[in-house]
Amino acid sequence: MMEKIQTRRDFIRNTLTLGAGIAAMSTLSPVMSAIAEEEKVPFAWKPNAAPCQLIEELAPSAEGVRSFKFTTDGRSCSKSVTFDIVGKEEYVKNVKYEGGCSGGTQGIAAMSEGRTANEIIAAVLGLVCRNKKSGSGCADQLALGLQQALMIVRGTPCPGCEAGKCANAK
Repeated sequence: MMEKIQTRRDFIRNTLTLGAGIAAMSTLSPVMSAIAEEEKVPFAWKPNAAPCQLIEELAPSAEGVRSFKFTTDGRSCSKSVTFDIVGKEEYVKNVKYEGGCSGGTQGIAAMSEGRTANEIIAAVLGLVCRNKKSGSGCADQLALGLQQALMIVRGTPCPGCEAGKCANAK
């Protein structure tokens, strides 16, 4: 008999809790809609450093291979991405992320292997992660890093850098 009473009490308590939650949500719904409407300001990212200051060339590992480490600009889960650019064809090899969503970064790395830097840039530049407010993602950060690496490989100074202050200027 006591078990039936306890079960009924639990049922009533759970029903009242659910009812209170529904009432609260219906009361807050207009407020949440108003807040969501006000948040339609376009996001503009201002990185802490010029992109050319986020990349470093690592010691060469083999003839015709140039290795780079791109420190992401804070708009993705990954902290950095390392990769090699091989030969005159500018093939990408050995893409490895530090941080980021493991499955996503491993997938990007695997799909990048053996493609040219320009192919990868064309495919993933501008891809935004689930945190759309950041305006970037791990794939986009790889593309930005590859762009900077290509400028170093080709000896092209970064657009927008002040004369003499660009890390890529030769």
